[in-house]
Amino acid sequence: MRFFISVPLSRFDDMFDDVVGAGFHPEIRMTRADYLARAAVSKFTRMKEMFEERSLRTFTHGPFFGLDIASLDICLAEYSADCLNTGLEATAALGGSVMVMHTGYMPQFSRGGRRHWLRNWAERMPRIVEHAERLGITLALENTWDDRPEIMLHLAGLLPGDAVRFCLDTGHVNAFSHLPVGRWWDMIGDRVVALHIHDNDGLSDDHLAPGEGTFDFEALAGILRGLDTMPLLDLEVELPRALRGREYIEALLG
Repeated sequence: MRFFISVPLSRFDDMFDDVVGAGFHPEIRMTRADYLARAAVSKFTRMKEMFEERSLRTFTHGPFFGLDIASLDICLAEYSADCLNTGLEATAALGGSVMVMHTGYMPQFSRGGRRHWLRNWAERMPRIVEHAERLGITLALENTWDDRPEIMLHLAGLLPGDAVRFCLDTGHVNAFSHLPVGRWWDMIGDRVVALHIHDNDGLSDDHLAPGEGTFDFEALAGILRGLDTMPLLDLEVELPRALRGREYIEALLG
């Protein structure tokens, strides 16, 4: 079974040998938009060659800290769009076919703020989707602070076509939703292409190893055992926890 581990782009050179030596494939996380913007094309070319030499697959997590493409602040929205487009181009250069993105949606919006935000999302995101399609990249919207899966479906429904998919984050479900994972899967599971796997106590997004918190991984494993095609499985934790987490998930999956 293939497992990925999140590797920050800015730490790639330091982490690569340890990650590959432990038997993981890299999900490249573009945590720092400033680092991404300064990265030369030659860096991504070299990384892709390293993946190909070792028969590794990759996908990416697009930039997200502080970004909001549907922001009521047009300056922030335009900067966010630039960062997402740069992330898509980097994903293509790395040979990846999936880029995960945070939507920026906040359940705490007022009714008026929600209407404005959703209008902006519907107006601005289609250009990002079209850019992804031109590059052959699948955009996977990740649940972050979302308290219910219907929000994810609504956001996807405001975009053209049905090319957008989802990344289900187990830690975010546990900390910010409190709905059972089965409810999430019933609603969006047929469009989930990636899983971000980590655990917490249900109160804080602490990125613990699976099994160290309260998320119902047994229920998730039951869902995964019934699938014909496994989504990308990314352990979104540091390497020592990823080793424990992989062993725990493999045991649950049999």
